[in-house]
Amino acid sequence: MFKVVRKIYSLLDHSERRRFLVLILSMIAVGLIDVAGIASIMPFMAVVSNPEVVSSNHYLHWVYQTFGFSSENHFLIFLGLLVFFMLLFSNAMKAMVLWLDLNFAHFRLYSLSRRLFSSYLSQPYGFFINQNTSILHKNILQEVAKFTHEVLRPCTQIFSRLVAALFIFGLLLVIDPLLALIIFSSMGTVYLSIYFLAQRRLVVIGEERFEANAQRSKIAGEAFGGIKDLKILNREAFFFDQFSEHAHKAESRMVAHGLFSQLPSFFMEVVAFGGILIIVIYYLVVKQNIGQTLPVIALYAFAGYRLMPALQGIFSAASLLRFNLPVLDRLHQDINANPCARPILSRQQVPILPFKERIQLQAVTFSYPGSDCPILKSFDLSIEKNTSIGLVGATGAGKTTVVDLLLGLFSPDQGQLLVDGMPVKAETMAGWQLNIGYVPQSIFLSDDSLANNIAFGVPADQIDMAAVERAGKIANIHDFVIKQLPNGYQTPVGERGVRLSGGQRQRIGIARALYRDPAVLIMDEATSALDGITEEVVTQAIRTLAGKKTIITIAHRLTTLKDCDLIYVLEEGRIVEQGSYEELSGSSNRFRAMSRSAI
Repeated sequence: MFKVVRKIYSLLDHSERRRFLVLILSMIAVGLIDVAGIASIMPFMAVVSNPEVVSSNHYLHWVYQTFGFSSENHFLIFLGLLVFFMLLFSNAMKAMVLWLDLNFAHFRLYSLSRRLFSSYLSQPYGFFINQNTSILHKNILQEVAKFTHEVLRPCTQIFSRLVAALFIFGLLLVIDPLLALIIFSSMGTVYLSIYFLAQRRLVVIGEERFEANAQRSKIAGEAFGGIKDLKILNREAFFFDQFSEHAHKAESRMVAHGLFSQLPSFFMEVVAFGGILIIVIYYLVVKQNIGQTLPVIALYAFAGYRLMPALQGIFSAASLLRFNLPVLDRLHQDINANPCARPILSRQQVPILPFKERIQLQAVTFSYPGSDCPILKSFDLSIEKNTSIGLVGATGAGKTTVVDLLLGLFSPDQGQLLVDGMPVKAETMAGWQLNIGYVPQSIFLSDDSLANNIAFGVPADQIDMAAVERAGKIANIHDFVIKQLPNGYQTPVGERGVRLSGGQRQRIGIARALYRDPAVLIMDEATSALDGITEEVVTQAIRTLAGKKTIITIAHRLTTLKDCDLIYVLEEGRIVEQGSYEELSGSSNRFRAMSRSAI
């Protein structure tokens, strides 16, 4: 249990820990007030059952005399009103603490979801290669909510109800120690026995629910992500059956948990009724004074009215907490996974890294995470500023890996990335990336307007529409936007650009890369989805940037590299040949073969 508390504590920042302390102190205060309310019932019932106690009891007599009551009936009304207002005050305080509890829990949902999202966003690119994004979505949107409502709140509920139960027990212990021990030992034995019998099973079914929920999120994400293939191949039934299987498993585990958490309440109804019988028998046999029975029965009945929900709440909260330990473990692991990760900064907070001379990869060796086979080994590459270079080679030659290293998506295992002779380190990587415009093979488009997709990540009120149109013209999409789209650059493109053709999506990607007017333009098969005419128009537009920008191009269609100053031929992670298009066409059998086969 202490390990669980430490993990939860580590997920709270300093401000949240202070608020949590205020909540705990409020719960203790409410526990004391609740006990005072319960204790107030005993003198009232004592006077009801035996009015002479006003004279015989020193404390009651003092109150009677001090406030100048003229009759026992008036005094009884006073005691009744006192009990009523004590209970009213107690419940009002409980309502206030409930508000504090709910406020604390719900705003931890806000803060923890932000921290988890931030933790994921700040992870290096390699982290996402081994992750399923549907599961990351689920962790942020579902599991954080489960943590706040089914781990954090149960912890506060266990504490508040434990405080209330201990204070009530202390009151009953003062009234009659032996009877209090008998009642508490019998009730505690029932709850503890069921809890210890069920706790291991609760952990197992909690892990099974967590995994089943992850799988159904993954299946739903894959089904919608591949909806076109799914429809063409008629695979709806396969994904539906897979989803149904895991959804059924997740919910069946929820049913099992619900049964475990409510099980003691059935036994406790019998125990509570038996407790009243025990009190009556105890006073008849041990005390042999039935006149004292009514006030004590009233006290224990009211204490039981408060105590039973407290004990049942402790058990239910402990069961819920045990069931959701996998959620706590995953959040603790993911939020603290990379404490040295690069913080999330806005563009205004990142100074651009100066680039005046050249980019170099120096003696670079690199293997992808989880692989022992290097893609690049002792690789060297130097690119002068404002030159155009091409990277060609068969699939798996290392072209995209070189680009990923230049982009700063991966760090070399050995060697380094240099800009103007200075190593690009983790703290300056974001500044280096501000120099780059990148066009990948597959363009991601958000379900937003075309302008927002070109400016991508810039708030709508800060978008430079002149820059959007300039980039659109270079990418040869401006005329299409102005003449054919109903709302021009404000036209929604649909999820992942589903309303556009592949070539149109590719041109938006090119426009996005050019929006910031970067010093370096990297294109990975950027024109592969374009028809021949459009490709030539876009290529001609990019040619106008030659000598003004550093352009790095990966292409299988080698004719797009004719205007490059230098072309590097890669094979098995090494540069095997280099030269201009004309030089390689005349001297390299490998290059000519690649050109003929349009590799």
